[in-house]
Amino acid sequence: MKHLIRLTKTWTCVLAVVVLASSAQAQNSTKASKSSSTSRVVKRGEYLAHFGGCNDCHTPWTFNKELNMPVPDMSRMLSGHPEGAPDPGGTVGAQDVGLIGPTFTSFKMPFGIVYAANLTPDKETGLGSWREAEFVKALRTGKHFGGNGRAILPPMPWMDFAYMTDEDLKAIFAYLRSIPPIRNAVPDPKVPAPAIDGITQSFEKLKQMMAGSSRQK
Repeated sequence: MKHLIRLTKTWTCVLAVVVLASSAQAQNSTKASKSSSTSRVVKRGEYLAHFGGCNDCHTPWTFNKELNMPVPDMSRMLSGHPEGAPDPGGTVGAQDVGLIGPTFTSFKMPFGIVYAANLTPDKETGLGSWREAEFVKALRTGKHFGGNGRAILPPMPWMDFAYMTDEDLKAIFAYLRSIPPIRNAVPDPKVPAPAIDGITQSFEKLKQMMAGSSRQK
């Protein structure tokens, strides 16, 4: 009888170990699956960000002596117009769309000067305080902070991103949250309030045209 009790206890312990091991394996498998899924989303976002040319305006350019040409400075990737960098020089001509500053992150246009934003996840100067839904809606509406802020000014082509699926926009946001945060306070645009109001009104008309074009497809 005592032998049977010991045997029963032994098998109970073995069963408990097997259950715990199976549970741990399942948890690890779930974590690995989530990690793999997150990695795929981030990779998708990276592809879309590069394909969409985000580095062209949001990464400061510098002159590479070895290549003898200006190239994006990837040590400041997507950190926007450098704090304290000079504005574009010269005067916008009657036939000019605008002038581009020395780091390719500032744009003097007929209505004022616009600076490329800091897209890194720095909480104080970048997108670190933004939520995913705000990011998606900002590119849907052409307005900062999920449609509640000022208009996203030219030359940012938000209207091209507005045609993307929610999944693609979320993937871009996931990628932007994965890159190194860079503290860089981009100055506010030097654009008069009446000009911003006019651009906002024009964007509203543009959104109606885009909606009509989408319905016709």
